[in-house]
Amino acid sequence: MNLKTTYNFFQILLNDNLCFGYQGAFSDEITNRVIDLSEDNINLHEELSLMKNKVSFLMAECFQNIIRHGDFNKKGTVKTSTGFFLTRNVFGSFVIASANLIDNDEIPSLMEKLDKVNSLDKIELRALYLDILENEGISKKGGAGLGLVEMARKSGQKLKYSFVKVDDEHSYFYLQICLKKEEYKELPEIPIHVSQDFHREMNKNNILMIHKGNYSQETILPILKMIEDNMQSLSEPMLKKKRVYHILVEILQNISLHSLENEGIKQGVFMIGKKGDFYMISSGNYILNEKIQHLEKQLNEIIRLDSVSLKSLYIEKLKEENEELKHSSGLGLIDIARESSEKLKFKFFPVDNEKS
Repeated sequence: MNLKTTYNFFQILLNDNLCFGYQGAFSDEITNRVIDLSEDNINLHEELSLMKNKVSFLMAECFQNIIRHGDFNKKGTVKTSTGFFLTRNVFGSFVIASANLIDNDEIPSLMEKLDKVNSLDKIELRALYLDILENEGISKKGGAGLGLVEMARKSGQKLKYSFVKVDDEHSYFYLQICLKKEEYKELPEIPIHVSQDFHREMNKNNILMIHKGNYSQETILPILKMIEDNMQSLSEPMLKKKRVYHILVEILQNISLHSLENEGIKQGVFMIGKKGDFYMISSGNYILNEKIQHLEKQLNEIIRLDSVSLKSLYIEKLKEENEELKHSSGLGLIDIARESSEKLKFKFFPVDNEKS
C-alpha cells in the first residue's frame, strides 16, 4: 500500500458518495458502527431517505452472516474472522456485498438454498420464512437459510452469489444485494465480480479498511469507534495499539478540518493496512492549488527534523494561544510524525486548475 494505491482507489470510487470496505475482526459492535456510517451518508442525501431502514437491515444481516457462518482462524486467545464486507452508494443505488470462507463440502447445500430463495416470489418467500421458523427453529448459526430468506424479502431482489476456490478445503462465498431508487431501476447493476475484484485488490495491497465519503465530525466518530473496537481485539502490545489509534485520530481530524468543502460535504479517502508487524495508514482529500506551496513547506520541514527537534516544535506550537492558529500551523501533522515509525510521505495529484 502506497500513495499511488490510495489515489487509484479514490479514482475508482470517484462517483461513490460512500464506500466502506473492511476485512478483519467481525463483531456486533462493529456492525453497529457500519450502520451508523451508512445512516449518516443517507442523511446527507434526502432523496435516499426511503431506503434507510432497508439498507440498515441488509447491512446488519450481511455482517451477521459473516459472524454466524464464517470459517474462523483461532490465534491464541483471539478469534479472527476471514470475512470481507463492502458497501457502496453510487448515484441512487446501494450495493451491499459480503464474503466469508466456507468448507467446500458445504457449497452444494448452500447453492440449493440460494437457488430456491431466488426462485420464489414475495408470497412464497413469506411462507418459506414461516415454515423455517415453525419447523426448524433457529440454531446457533441462525436457522436453515433464514437470513438468506430475510435478505431476499427485505430487498425485493434476487440474491447474487458466487464461490471462489481458495484451496482443496475452502472457498470464499460471495453474496451481493443491490438496492435502487425507482428512477435508477433501468441503470445496469454493479456485477458481483466488481466486489470480488475489490476484495482481491484490498488483499493484494494489504488493506484492512478503506473508507471514502464525507468526513464531517459526525462521520468520523463511528469510524474511530470501529477502529478502537477492532484494535482492542488484536494481540498487539498496548503501546503499539495506542500509537496507531492516536495517528488515526489525527489523520481523520486532519481531513475533517482541512478538506476542501463542496456543497457542505468534505470528500476524502482513508485506508489502513498491515504488512508483517507494520501498520500503514494513508489518506487523501481535496486541497486548493493555492494552498499547496504552504503545506508542502510545512511537510518538508517536519520530514527533515529528528525526534528531539519534532518534540521541541510540537511544544512550541502548543504554546500558541489562538486555537485557529494551532490548526493551521500543522500541529496535527507534527503529532503524526512524532508517533510514526518512519518519515511521512506525501504527494499532490492535480485534478484541475482549482484543486488537487
